[in-house]
Amino acid sequence: MLPDWLLEFVGDGRIALLALGVIALEAVIIALFLRRRARLGQLVLTMASGAGLLGALHAALSGAQPGMIALWLVAALVAHAADMLTRLFGRS
Repeated sequence: MLPDWLLEFVGDGRIALLALGVIALEAVIIALFLRRRARLGQLVLTMASGAGLLGALHAALSGAQPGMIALWLVAALVAHAADMLTRLFGRS
């Protein structure tokens, strides 16, 4: 049996906010050590798609309207598509 605080932490969507915070911290740390700016743009797209999915998860767990969940998913799709296009057809 899981503790009540953990069930609440996951159930109300705070776990998604924690994951978003970790992604933001990771992005800052990587950006500080990344020398090539071309890769920084790709990093932003990659993290934006993950952030969109986490936004959708938070919206779903916190009881948001289905339209808000859909908006987060569309944002994740657009970021993912842009990421894939730059990986496939961008300059190397």
